[in-house]
Amino acid sequence: MTAQCRLARVATGATAVAVHVTGRDTPLAVDGDPRGAPEAGAVDLVAADGVALGRLVAHADGPVDQDLLEVAAGGVVAHWELEAARNRLFDLEDVVARGDDQLAQASGQIVHDLNNPLAAIAMCLEIAREQVEDGDLLASLLDRAAGSAERMKRMTVALNDYGQRPVAGVTDLADEVPALLREFEPLLDEVVEVVGPLPTVALSPGDVRTVLTALWENATKFRDEDSDLEVTVTAEPVRESWRVAVTDNGRGIDEADLERVFAPTVRLDKRVPGMGLGLAAVRRIVAAAGGRVGAERAPGGGTTVWFEVPGAVPPGHSSTPA
Repeated sequence: MTAQCRLARVATGATAVAVHVTGRDTPLAVDGDPRGAPEAGAVDLVAADGVALGRLVAHADGPVDQDLLEVAAGGVVAHWELEAARNRLFDLEDVVARGDDQLAQASGQIVHDLNNPLAAIAMCLEIAREQVEDGDLLASLLDRAAGSAERMKRMTVALNDYGQRPVAGVTDLADEVPALLREFEPLLDEVVEVVGPLPTVALSPGDVRTVLTALWENATKFRDEDSDLEVTVTAEPVRESWRVAVTDNGRGIDEADLERVFAPTVRLDKRVPGMGLGLAAVRRIVAAAGGRVGAERAPGGGTTVWFEVPGAVPPGHSSTPA
């Protein structure tokens, strides 16, 4: 909260800015020294549900920019609500112990709680950023805050993917994979090679996109920085199913972690951004379709992550798994 006070102080030109909470005698957060400086402006802090949280007070010997103070107040409220949602997010470890279904249900509610304050923060940051010149201290602070908000947004996307219920459907991978690769241009178009024909599988197009996106993003996150990234996609019939494999030449996974990586919230490298839900979402989607997943160390380094799902033949097609 002190960071929000600092942004408000720099933006408005105040001597000090403080957050006063209803029912508390001392400020919750303050930036600058308000002693000797009179109150030059104040904005009520009201949550989205109408609950009064307190006041954002600016102290200065002269007038302050009231419009920017109101923008800053919106950012304080959004940050407040975001922190509350993040606290719920940290409680996910307890939910994990009770099973994947409850985790998925909880993640959907958390995404809902995070989206509103994140949108408010992004809007406030954008408005404030338009008021300052590049190179100013405030511009640097706002850009850093915007970067943090964007990282939180990516976290909500991961949570949302995990919380989505799998939908029954059929997808021709020969059509869907090239279409998805075009969306990833130029990030993946030149590094992903499809080897051999791709089948039609009993997964909905949306679920296929979630699965393949998670696998490709993992390949880019854990690439070997000393070599160019290479990713191959292959498919082979296995009994009444198809096994689709994504192989990369990245860092690889230790043998002891090959099964553990599919558990929710597991992150093998804490330095890499993420929540550890990508492969968990893959497993959940594939299992709902009656399939299974696995990971193996690739020959020569890297990792192969595969999933098996039942085959399906749409009208006009005659090929089936052997």
